[in-house]
Amino acid sequence: MTLIEVMIAITLLGFIMIGVVSITDNSRGAKERTAQVDQDNLAAEAAMARLEADFTQIWSPLYFTQKFTGSLDPNTNPAVVETVYLYERHPRLRLPSKEGLPIPIFRSKEKTEFVFLTTANRRRLENQKQSQFMWVRYYLGEPPVVDEAVAPRTGSAAVSASATKALLRQVWADDPWSKEELDFEDTRSAVLLEKVEKVEFKFWNPQTKKWESSLTSMQDGELLQRGLQIALTWYDSQGHKRETVRSMRPLWPAVAPQDTAVAGGANSGFPNGGGTPAGGNGGLGPDGLPLNDESEP
Repeated sequence: MTLIEVMIAITLLGFIMIGVVSITDNSRGAKERTAQVDQDNLAAEAAMARLEADFTQIWSPLYFTQKFTGSLDPNTNPAVVETVYLYERHPRLRLPSKEGLPIPIFRSKEKTEFVFLTTANRRRLENQKQSQFMWVRYYLGEPPVVDEAVAPRTGSAAVSASATKALLRQVWADDPWSKEELDFEDTRSAVLLEKVEKVEFKFWNPQTKKWESSLTSMQDGELLQRGLQIALTWYDSQGHKRETVRSMRPLWPAVAPQDTAVAGGANSGFPNGGGTPAGGNGGLGPDGLPLNDESEP
């Protein structure tokens, strides 16, 4: 073998090694980028899943019964003296249902906030003085201050200056029927998603069959909800702007409870009657449409 042949072989081997190293480096880079994208998607999906778990278990007696329509004047109806006292100027509840169950008040003072009562609570400790009921608040706000020395340095300088907020969650599981206002200031907030630029909550209106931004513009919007839509805009770890819209509905059947004792059945009233389930209206929804109607969210 001559010197020229040896040099040609070494040159070819060098090109082969360069190709192998390049392919290996590209594969490693693709793996890291894919893993980072998966982490970004997982963070957003986890936040949406947490909201959906809470909202699907939203609670109000109006999902299975009706509002109390009798007189709440103690002078004309002495039997309601104690009931009137319980609900007088109550910040969380508004009057009872027909069975005397408290009706919670849902709140959304801004498009970036939603407060409601849910049965998604689970006790962490044995004999803890809690039940499945809890108040929960989702809102856009400033994330809790952390030590910059230990905080992970993620993201990009290209991220918008308005994306310094986060999607936050607060819960109140102790004594959900208390007459005290929910303490927004001193309650710890859990960060669901960081670098969020915009959050907007919308609520399904069965009458207009549209998404509404205000609860007060809907009939009984602060007392009953049939659907929730959240529009979310945030930045991932690479500084790319991401947007998503998610719609969800409660697990309660989309039926309007009927007073069947008055409507035409002395022994089929809800809930003490029997024979006819709540909302025994021939499978119609709250807006008079079939339950499988596409107008439901």
